[in-house]
Amino acid sequence: MSLLRPDLPKVNPKNTLTSYFPIRTKDRTDIFDWDTVLGHVVKYTYRKALQSEDIEKFKDQCKKRFLCKLDEDNFWPVLENMYFKGEELYKISPELLLFKAHKQKGTSSNARLGELFLNLLQDFALNEKPQTKLNFIEREIVTTFESFVIQGKNKGTVVGESKEAPYLPFLSKHFQDDLAFLNTKPKYLLSTFKDFIRLYSFLYTAQLSISLSEWKGGEPESKACYFIMDNEKASDERSWVKNYGYNQLHNAFDKIFPYLSMSESLQDPTEKKKPLWYLAQELKNNSTNIELLNQYASAFKEDRNLSSNMSDAETTLDAIQNLLTLAVEQFGRSESRHEINVQYAKTTEVELCGHFIQSRGRAGRVLVFNQDYIVLLTNLAIGHNQDKLRFHQLMNAFEERGVYFDKQSQQVLIEFYERIGNVDRMSDSGDAVYVRKTI
Repeated sequence: MSLLRPDLPKVNPKNTLTSYFPIRTKDRTDIFDWDTVLGHVVKYTYRKALQSEDIEKFKDQCKKRFLCKLDEDNFWPVLENMYFKGEELYKISPELLLFKAHKQKGTSSNARLGELFLNLLQDFALNEKPQTKLNFIEREIVTTFESFVIQGKNKGTVVGESKEAPYLPFLSKHFQDDLAFLNTKPKYLLSTFKDFIRLYSFLYTAQLSISLSEWKGGEPESKACYFIMDNEKASDERSWVKNYGYNQLHNAFDKIFPYLSMSESLQDPTEKKKPLWYLAQELKNNSTNIELLNQYASAFKEDRNLSSNMSDAETTLDAIQNLLTLAVEQFGRSESRHEINVQYAKTTEVELCGHFIQSRGRAGRVLVFNQDYIVLLTNLAIGHNQDKLRFHQLMNAFEERGVYFDKQSQQVLIEFYERIGNVDRMSDSGDAVYVRKTI
């Protein structure tokens, strides 16, 4: 079965992107409500959907249940005020966050970002119920909730599988492992869930951006992306931070929409979308694709009225490269579409990466981790099976997730761990420093 769209070389006059990335060209600022996004993530993580989106109906069911068990009817208003007037309901169990998926009406951007996490999850789901210590009242609320939801794939509004194959399989694996670990610590999960999805939305954006240009190399691996701690001084002399930090990402954002939209335009819309790197590997050994891709490049160039002096490619990979070059060229400074991609890159940076970017005077913008995110990432990296890791093993686990620190930042990290008291130092050697989880 061919991966290519059956009507190639027909050209769509509009660039469209509906897979692998949640930003759309008309998006500007404050497009995501992270509470609502969290609800979508819970839906996909636990494969549960609400029978009704109306939380008032759920409250009425809880009321009926409690009135059957309470000696005094006037005790219900007390419970209602405790759990349904503020945020206390969502602190009982992670699954109750499902109600947050419907907090805002008519905003597709939150659902699109939720689908990014479905891409990371793929067929993975948390089937084991979070073991939260509950009081009598909370147990009754959870029991009522269990009768209020639909569970399982392909039921109700629960999406059974991602419409895309994973673009970053290595990051998908870590996301799934980290979720499984957090599910064993439900109170900690509830306190960090929003930070967790902000972290992974950034890691996905960063690693995808950096990996796009290396589509010929096959399945991506973690790429160097350097951070500093937010309490560190930045200097222009730190080459790793300067060359493989913010500047690297900023330059890569310009390729997200051109590359992904071109990749999508090549593929059969009725089939599950494949990453650009996978598409290249599958097409490169089939010589019959070369002529078709060359024809598409010619038609695309004519449709976009581009002046690029480009000859027909002799290999499939060169033909794909020609198409990607044209995809970028249509947004060049002299083109009418230029501002579309400029705004797209700006929105990507602000909405998905803003929490991890700071301006540091003459050093310019840098990627930073604050202490809360460091503690979260440390606990995730140590995970289920260990209580502590050697410091260099911890740094390896960070790097596997796309977070890199140079030697200067690593020293600041050790000092931070010592201040919060989760370091066991066996000697003055860095190799003998162990870092413990904080939970």
